[in-house]
Amino acid sequence: MSGASPYLMAALCSFLSYPVVYGLVSPWLLRTLLRKRYSALDKANQKYAHWIGASLIYTGVAGTCALLVHHFDQELAFTAKHFILRYDSPSVRYISALLLGYTTGETLAMLLDVGRADISMFGFVLHHVATCYITLVKCVYPYLPVYANILLATEFSSVWLNVKLLLIAFGFPKSSTIFKINKIVFFLSFSYVRVWLLVFKAFIPVTSLLLTREFYNLELPVLVGVLCGTQFFVPINLYWYALMCRRFPWSISGYGKDE
Repeated sequence: MSGASPYLMAALCSFLSYPVVYGLVSPWLLRTLLRKRYSALDKANQKYAHWIGASLIYTGVAGTCALLVHHFDQELAFTAKHFILRYDSPSVRYISALLLGYTTGETLAMLLDVGRADISMFGFVLHHVATCYITLVKCVYPYLPVYANILLATEFSSVWLNVKLLLIAFGFPKSSTIFKINKIVFFLSFSYVRVWLLVFKAFIPVTSLLLTREFYNLELPVLVGVLCGTQFFVPINLYWYALMCRRFPWSISGYGKDE
């Protein structure tokens, strides 16, 4: 461990702030922006909308910050170019802490209050447990920060997924202009962060590191985190992308209209 205390404290602060974002900030924003549609929802659907709104806020901050670090942190880019395994990047570790606290809070809110997700409960819990483990490892161990940051940057596409879920929850027709625009933005952002960056800028370079002796000198939690981050998340994202590519032209053209 290399000075993990500040990052674990940041993760705790992120976790403790989640109830405020979920219970106060998200409802206020939704009531302000969509007053009539919000008031038409029953209590259960309002809770679900609050949950999605909180996710949009956190993923917007984490994903955007990680993309900025990826494109403008020259020292981080240097570590990738020269295959430097150990490099302490406070930016990456603080973003990881933010995501760790948010993911923990979101999981508890889902299990204890909301009671529904956009995927199966088993898939939701599995995904969030894996995310919590990987972000915890990023907070504690300063290894492979450029690849860790790319995993964080994938949250940028989650912003537009959350917008889509909110549009559905508030009854916007899938043939509406705003729904189609968001679908295009979601597809483009997913293509960039979860295919181009995750596969070509993280998965392939990390896979080559698996053939080096230096890689296996890393701490066991780091090895497990790297393997989990690549072998678990990459196939899932490629599967989702294949489905998106198959459905995208028809959904944009309006074929099938509203469901």
